[in-house]
Amino acid sequence: MSTTKKNDVSIEKEEKKGIRIPFPFLILTIVVMLLYSGSTNHGFTDLDDTIFVNEFHEYNSNANNLIHSFKRGVFSEDKDFYYRPMLLNSFIINTWFAQDNIKAYFFFNILLHLLAVLLLYILLQKLHVSKLNAFLLSVIFAVHPALTQAVAWIPGRNDTLLAVFAFAGMITALHYTKTKKIVYLIGQAMLFLLAFFTKETAVLIPFAFFSLLYLIFHDEWKKKEFVHLYISWFIGMAVWWLVRMQASLIPNPVFESHSMSDMVTRMPIAIQYIGKSILPFNLSVFPMMNQTSYLFGALALVFIGIALYFAKPINQRMVLAGLVWFVLLLLPVFLLPASINDQDFEHRLYLPMLGILLIISQTWLFKNAGEKFTVVGSVGIVVLFVALNVNQQNKFSSPLSFWQDAVKTSPLSSYANMMLAARIDSSDVQQANQLMMKAYALNPKEKYINYYLGKQYLEAGKLDTAKKYLLDELKLSAYYDTYFLLSRLSFLEKNTMESITYMETYLEKDPKNSQAINNLVLMLVETNQKEKAKNLLLKKQAEGIAVNQGLMELTK
Repeated sequence: MSTTKKNDVSIEKEEKKGIRIPFPFLILTIVVMLLYSGSTNHGFTDLDDTIFVNEFHEYNSNANNLIHSFKRGVFSEDKDFYYRPMLLNSFIINTWFAQDNIKAYFFFNILLHLLAVLLLYILLQKLHVSKLNAFLLSVIFAVHPALTQAVAWIPGRNDTLLAVFAFAGMITALHYTKTKKIVYLIGQAMLFLLAFFTKETAVLIPFAFFSLLYLIFHDEWKKKEFVHLYISWFIGMAVWWLVRMQASLIPNPVFESHSMSDMVTRMPIAIQYIGKSILPFNLSVFPMMNQTSYLFGALALVFIGIALYFAKPINQRMVLAGLVWFVLLLLPVFLLPASINDQDFEHRLYLPMLGILLIISQTWLFKNAGEKFTVVGSVGIVVLFVALNVNQQNKFSSPLSFWQDAVKTSPLSSYANMMLAARIDSSDVQQANQLMMKAYALNPKEKYINYYLGKQYLEAGKLDTAKKYLLDELKLSAYYDTYFLLSRLSFLEKNTMESITYMETYLEKDPKNSQAINNLVLMLVETNQKEKAKNLLLKKQAEGIAVNQGLMELTK
């Protein structure tokens, strides 16, 4: 009898004698739905979510873009290096059912998380974790506060979507090795291919999964059926690479030499992530490496060490498999240059968390405490995690709560200070000005900072100062709203022709803005360009945009 079969028989014998959880899938479903149902009442955070839902609404409304998503970057058609077509397609599918109903976007996130939890429960059992422990670990995963961002923040779905494809692919692959049915070989290959098209991290999944097979399944990994899996994964990666090469992307900075050298300095992030996985008490909606404490990470390492030391006997290969999975799936975080993304978001823990769960399955609580104590201890952990999770969810409820926590936990983030300032500028002008100047002092080249300062000075009537900041913003980011403000500023300076030029540029970026259309028509009429104004209005009508008939009368 093979080692794998011996392990399966041993686990089955233990389960017949021990505690059995009735209706595990139903319980997991109830836990997830109850915990996250409140998030459907949340609004936007103004961090990427408004881009995917509002700014991309026209893109999301076109079913033909389900194919086009494979030809472009995620944020920009041709000025992006992130390649995530399945994320874009999830918003297209979401828009079909939801249109502008934001509740449906959050509900979609919850469903993805639920599916990932149910698949995790199945996968853990296939990786030789007992049914009881697999269930308890899946509940802990379902309520884990460090994973809140993946569910309560709309763009966080990229990691839950990735986990769904990865977990389903691994389950199907393991099923193929037992049944030898070709349908499962093809099925797992397709699921891994979908994972590759979800997030770049997925190209590491085959290597991480192989480490699990090698360490957990002993000599089984050499069998012919397993070799078939390996071949299918490399074919899938080749297909993904060839399709990606055809997309309109800019070079990925991760492959630059200086990024590789930064890896050593960023590796301590792993300690912070371990801390948030085991002792999730220092969570942040906008975490930064240089502003996150290593204390909880150090304590977590000590805690795990003690829990493993008193567990007799432990499956050392399982512990090593979990560690390898965790490190490999976090590798892109180490490689990503701080100049591109200085935030160490917690939703990135979603897939690597499987490794932590495999390690925890070998600790004293799950190996030696006795089933009743294991259940009681796990329930205690779940109750604590639920409380922390609900508190963390509330931080994602609105732009104000989100950016207040961002500034609180990352006070030296220029972007966080700027975003909070922009959201309180009407309720607390003095505090907003202080935050904005702090943001500028921290990083005068921060994207949008010069735009916001220009806006402030424009509203204060300081036109020369406002113009300096707005022109600086165009040099740094070419943020399209800057053209609108420059048009207004030029008009106040009585330079109508320059104002017209700026407004025309703005309308190229935001062609449906009725206020911009009205302003441009009035200025064209004022400068005796009635024919041009009339043509503009006719063009907008042809595009299906409502036109003020009073303006049409002015062009006659």
